Amino acid sequence: MEQSTNQGTTPNHVALLERIALRTSQIPWQIWAITLIIVSGTIGFTATSMLLRLPKSPQCVRIFWPVASASMRIYCAQIEAEQGTVDSFLRAINLVEALPDHHPLRHEINRNVEEWAVAILDMAEKEFQQGKLEAAIKTARRVPDYVQVYEVVEERIEKWRSVWREGEEIFAQVEEELRQSNWNLAFREAVKLLSIANKYWATTRYDDTVNKIQLAQEESSRLDNAYDVLRQGGIDNWLTAITDAEKISPESYAYQEAQNLIEDAKEKITDYIDDLIDDRRWSTLSDVVNQLPDSLALSEEIADWRSLASAGLDAQLGTVENLEIAILALEEIDENRPLYQEAQNLITRFKLEIEDVTHLQEARNLAAGGSLDDLNAAIAAAELVPSRNPRYQEARQEISQWTSTIQLREDQPILDKARRLASSGSISDLRQAIAQARRIGSGRTLYQEAQREINQWRASIERKEDQPILNQAIALGTAKDYEAAIRAAGQISSGRVLYQEAQSNISQWQQEIRAQRNLQEAYLIARPQTSQALISAIAVVRKIPSSTDAGSQAKQALDRWGFQLLSMAQKLANRSLLPEAVKLAKMIPGDSAAYRSAQTQITMWNKLLQPPKPEIPPSLAPENEFVPILDTENF
Repeated sequence: MEQSTNQGTTPNHVALLERIALRTSQIPWQIWAITLIIVSGTIGFTATSMLLRLPKSPQCVRIFWPVASASMRIYCAQIEAEQGTVDSFLRAINLVEALPDHHPLRHEINRNVEEWAVAILDMAEKEFQQGKLEAAIKTARRVPDYVQVYEVVEERIEKWRSVWREGEEIFAQVEEELRQSNWNLAFREAVKLLSIANKYWATTRYDDTVNKIQLAQEESSRLDNAYDVLRQGGIDNWLTAITDAEKISPESYAYQEAQNLIEDAKEKITDYIDDLIDDRRWSTLSDVVNQLPDSLALSEEIADWRSLASAGLDAQLGTVENLEIAILALEEIDENRPLYQEAQNLITRFKLEIEDVTHLQEARNLAAGGSLDDLNAAIAAAELVPSRNPRYQEARQEISQWTSTIQLREDQPILDKARRLASSGSISDLRQAIAQARRIGSGRTLYQEAQREINQWRASIERKEDQPILNQAIALGTAKDYEAAIRAAGQISSGRVLYQEAQSNISQWQQEIRAQRNLQEAYLIARPQTSQALISAIAVVRKIPSSTDAGSQAKQALDRWGFQLLSMAQKLANRSLLPEAVKLAKMIPGDSAAYRSAQTQITMWNKLLQPPKPEIPPSLAPENEFVPILDTENF
């Protein structure tokens, strides 16, 4: 150690010590000893620092290390360490560790080695914070096992792995919430990444996760709109929904859901196309197929659908030549194609149509003659089309039209003759017209028109027959001979034209009869002129409608009897029988002229029935009565 100290001491240092010794010759030896120790330590530390901080030299790369001096090893180790890489730190450690354990600078060497090992571990920590877990572990395990820092390497690695697992678990939970479309819960889980002891997870992965949540939310909203459009139905909406779903990227959490939507829309489109084929809507089929995108992966089906549509459009022209062209086009569809069987079914159908078209064309040619015989011959030719054939309904329509023409020609003269007979208006001619029109049988073209005419003629006959009877009954009713009027109108039987009018008059006359009977009954009841008799009579006359002839007499009687009851009540009051007077006055009805006067009397009598308030003698009245004043603001 002394050798090392002497090597690091300069002439300036010696002169300084001599001057200090001269000036302190009078100082006690204890102070001298302390000073000597401090100075010696300072010189040793300075020498060591100068040795470890030798100026850089390119000679290190050319040194033969087995014969290199200790100072050169320490110098070159310092040079290596200053590069700041894991490999340079390890090379620096290897250079100085070659020196023996008893070397005078071993303590300082060990300190530097520990610093370099810590620097390696710090670099591993930096890699871990950057998100390079495996690289950090690999770097940490390069720390030599003979340094003190090595004892915490595995502990540090386990801590890193624990932190990393925590981040992965949080991220896995975020993904689970995203798959369930729980956006708020996903973000709540993502926030937990901010508290992880790792910069990579707390920043980069957190930002990426939040962006994923926002993107998933936006894409899910877009997908919801696509589903709404899909549910609206129709080829345009289905294609729009597919277009929107295709915008969802494969990296999206909504990607699989988008693919499911596309498959659903694809299925709806194919079902719709199948319906178009079944309904033979070839023009619509052609338009739909031309709109289908290539992304549906239906290239073979689209080609076949185009062939079917083209063939169907040719077949719709309805000629044998066009049907044969359609068959040739369908025969081009190979048996390995998806719609081969459908093409074969159409070929069979079109071949049958060729037969049907031949029969129909022959029938139309016959019908062109226009005579009844020609039309009947056309019908016979069209009936050759079997019910199982495609053109059967078309044949039936032609047959129905020709049959209708025949019936019109046969029945129109009959109906015209009936109308001529009915034009005179006499009952006998009308009956002959009806008999003539009945010759047109049910189910024939002019049957409904004939029935309308028959109903009108029958109504005319009934009106001509029953109007005199009704007129006579009305005249009797006007003369107030209601019984006779009712008997006369009753001759018009149910179901005839004037029956309802007759019944309406009968109801009115019956009401007049009842009103007269009620009025007479009320007069008889009121004859005793007692209060009870008058009350009962009033109850009877109130049943009489004012619209009847007896209505005015009933009103007069009601008013008269009301005033009589009021007079009786006043007599009771004069006899101080006020309760009985009030009770009787209340029996006067509101539609009587005496009602208002009765109410006035009742009010006055009720006041008289109330007991008077007791008077307080002046001697008992308080001189200064206390009246409390209420605090209305705080009440």
